[in-house]
Order: sequence, then C-alpha cells, then structure tokens
Amino acid sequence: MSKNRKMIGFVIALLCYSLAVAGVFYFLGYKAAYGPMEGSPSALAAQTFYATISDIQNNTFTVDGMEVNDINFRRRFCFSIAEGTKITWRYMDISVEDLDVGDNIAITFTGEILETEPGQIQQVEVIQLLEDEK
Repeated sequence: MSKNRKMIGFVIALLCYSLAVAGVFYFLGYKAAYGPMEGSPSALAAQTFYATISDIQNNTFTVDGMEVNDINFRRRFCFSIAEGTKITWRYMDISVEDLDVGDNIAITFTGEILETEPGQIQQVEVIQLLEDEK
C-alpha cells in the first residue's frame, strides 16, 4: 500500500510540475506575441468602410459613407491624411493629389471616431482608391 501511495504522489507531483511548466511557456509565448501590441493605438482592431469624397481642403477630407456599409458608416465623416497614411490604387502607392471629389474610396482606420457632425476619424491607416481608372 505504501508503494502505491508513493507512486500516486509521484504522478501527482509530476502532473503539477508539467502544468506549471506549460503555464510558464504559455505566458512567455503570449507576452512575446502580443506584448508589443498591447497599449499601442494599432492594437485596436482596424475597420474599413466605403465612401465617396465630397470635399477636400488641403489634406482634410470630407466623405459620405455608402449604402453598402453597416448603418454606423453611412453618414458623413472627415479626416486628415497624416504622413504615415498609405494611399493605394490597385495595390500601387499613389499620392494624395491623385484623389478628387467624387472618387469612391475604402477607408481603413483604427481608434475611435469622435461623435460630431461630421464624425471625425482620428487615425486613418489606409485609403484605397476604388475607381477603375486613375
């Protein structure tokens, strides 16, 4: 009987040790993968919606959300194009000067939208020109 208790005790100790080691490796892996992103603005989920450019003043754009969007993105928004904003057409980089009033675009952003009229998008990551011809 004493031999069985020792064996059970050994198995339980081995199981506890294995769980502790697995927990440590899980924590280290999680920190390595997600640690740099936590707390940064880019850690927020990016969202994309479609719009038509209705006004351009310098690098500030006013757009009207299209009907194909979720109801929250069918209104008017404004945003400024920052230095890090990527602007593309058919997977090629283009400049802000290539965008005109009336163009249909896809806007990918992170962060919050200020609930003003029009809504103000704070962090635009990518603008994609959706026209067939540039």
